[in-house]
Amino acid sequence: MDLDEYRTAYLLYAPAESPAGWHLDPTTFGTALEAAFAEVRHEARRGRLFRLVFWAMTEEGTGFTGSASNEGRDTVLLDDSTADEAAAFIAWLRDDFLPAPDLIRFSSEPAVEKGIETDWRVPANGDRSCIAEELKRHVSAVIT
Repeated sequence: MDLDEYRTAYLLYAPAESPAGWHLDPTTFGTALEAAFAEVRHEARRGRLFRLVFWAMTEEGTGFTGSASNEGRDTVLLDDSTADEAAAFIAWLRDDFLPAPDLIRFSSEPAVEKGIETDWRVPANGDRSCIAEELKRHVSAVIT
């Protein structure tokens, strides 16, 4: 399997010991997306949970679709992304949005489907390629 082309959903979330550590307010998150990305659309949805559904695109043309919620734990879900695409978004989240760089745990759709509950950590420093390599290690571990 080519991990460079593998697409999946990535769930990003605050650590269990600090479930509101991101101070994630969906409305403020939407404003931060607008400031950071070339094109953004978002919409607050109220239902069982209050969440922000978003689409964002970088100046390079990489698009992200996902949602953000602070119900129970601060979380962002990125839909249908390669590790390299997700790494670009995660680098922004870690470096420009969160109050501290060591607050991102993650999982993926195949891990959730297999019932794997291990928290993987996004590196607290390093560039996009460092983040992408960690995402690829994760995917490799859970799909084999």
